[in-house]
Amino acid sequence: MPRLLPTLLCGAALAVALASPAAADDAALLTPAKPGWPLAHPIADKDIPPPPFSLLADRPVKPAYVPGLPGLPQARVVTDDFGRKPPKFDAVFIRKSRVENGEVVIPAGGLVFMEDTWGGEVALRGEPLPVLSRLPTYVDYDMTIVVKKDVTIPAGGSVAVGGQVYNYYATVGHEKMANHTVHVRTIAGTDWEWAFGAPAFSATETGWFGDRFAQLYNQGKAREITPKQITFDWLSGVRMDRILLAQDKVFAGLAGAGESWKVGNRTVRVAAVDPSAGTVTLELLSGDTVTGTRTLGPVKNELLIEDTAARKALVFEDADMVAFLSPWPSAFEGDKANLKVYGGAYSLKYGDDFAGDPRFAVYPVGCPTGHNFGFMLVNKEEIRLKPGTKVDGPEGYFRVVVDKVEGDNVLSWRIEDAKGNRSVDLGGPSVTNVDLVLGQGRVAGQAILKDVGRAMLARNYDAMVRMETAAAAAAPKDGAPAQPAAAAPAPAPAPHPPVAAVAKPAEASFSPTLILAVGVMAIGAGAIGFEIGRRRKAG
Repeated sequence: MPRLLPTLLCGAALAVALASPAAADDAALLTPAKPGWPLAHPIADKDIPPPPFSLLADRPVKPAYVPGLPGLPQARVVTDDFGRKPPKFDAVFIRKSRVENGEVVIPAGGLVFMEDTWGGEVALRGEPLPVLSRLPTYVDYDMTIVVKKDVTIPAGGSVAVGGQVYNYYATVGHEKMANHTVHVRTIAGTDWEWAFGAPAFSATETGWFGDRFAQLYNQGKAREITPKQITFDWLSGVRMDRILLAQDKVFAGLAGAGESWKVGNRTVRVAAVDPSAGTVTLELLSGDTVTGTRTLGPVKNELLIEDTAARKALVFEDADMVAFLSPWPSAFEGDKANLKVYGGAYSLKYGDDFAGDPRFAVYPVGCPTGHNFGFMLVNKEEIRLKPGTKVDGPEGYFRVVVDKVEGDNVLSWRIEDAKGNRSVDLGGPSVTNVDLVLGQGRVAGQAILKDVGRAMLARNYDAMVRMETAAAAAAPKDGAPAQPAAAAPAPAPAPHPPVAAVAKPAEASFSPTLILAVGVMAIGAGAIGFEIGRRRKAG
């Protein structure tokens, strides 16, 4: 199997992973994307725990739903270097929260900010990727394949393998026929049923998986399949170990030998261009001293961008500088190379502290195709909120505010963005947690909505009924002056269109509950329509 071409920062570690005996044994189990091709990613040399609450049993419990806030934008359209316009979404999740001794408790891993997206984020294409209030460019990534041995998934249960979560979803039987279905998700909750189809195992039916399946690098070999559990000899999944971002665009275009650019206190210079060999050599200089040299190329279009070795052959990375030979629309024109140079480069690594706010750990989310699917920032320590207190999200990008707790119930709480725009009051006399889904992206607006949408709608319906009841009680009757409503707290201003109609319920043509229900259903329908359209275009 070909060895990975090393890069200055990460290639050596990946090469070790490929070269280890255990990795070689695991690699022999896997089927490449096409016969004769190498595996697109190296085998992971160690297992890294996924973020807390990655499994299906850890989903939010009857969560509140907030479509968005002005400071937590939805469907923010960005444009890559080739005109593709993938929308980006901010998402916030709260899971496994509870009331304890008059305080709201959010456990470690329970508060999540997610950069949510529609469509995979593709390296080497100049795609902007929001990181809270910043908008760097997504440049490159490191992905590995994780292989686990002797894995048992009970019926209805799930297990994480790398960045994927396998869920034994259902057994459908008819006389002697039994089909056993497994859904594959990411650690963020994205259901991959649409992308690949859920693996369905059957010992009797042709055209189904028997005891082995391969869907890109989500693969496995089952040893025992029963309605109670599936036991695999081994299962594999991909893990997005690192995404490489760059804040500053320095140069993009054709460049010949001798051209150079300042990147911070250093200079990147084109030393040589050899179109016949398909290579370009770059030098990194500090003053007049050459401190690094890298020859990029040749381009292997048939393997890009998913194949690690083919992609790394095009990238020169050193500290906060990254440059690459761009293969699109062509790598060379005459005696010039198609180059892109960036400064202010930095990485988000799986499981590491988030540099901007070490209270949170970062987890890039990878899809089995080799694309990125955003990232999560997850609280590392337990959060306790007494009534009248708040907790800031990463870098103060949002905050969770608890106003009133009584017994086991959270009577009043909300989420705010950094500018103070707030959701409606999400508390109530039967609200026993602050579990939350905020956003309309692929995870929040499709996958989680599909899982717990009914519970979300029921909780929001109850809140809207309380508001309508309070408003009706306060409305003037027979010319009498309006009376203050003490039964429920007044809702905060609703700054986002999907719930704006709750501001004046008495004047609305439809009740807020109906508007909210239709809004949630519209989000789900829009998600489905977007995905179907995207797949048709891709086909």
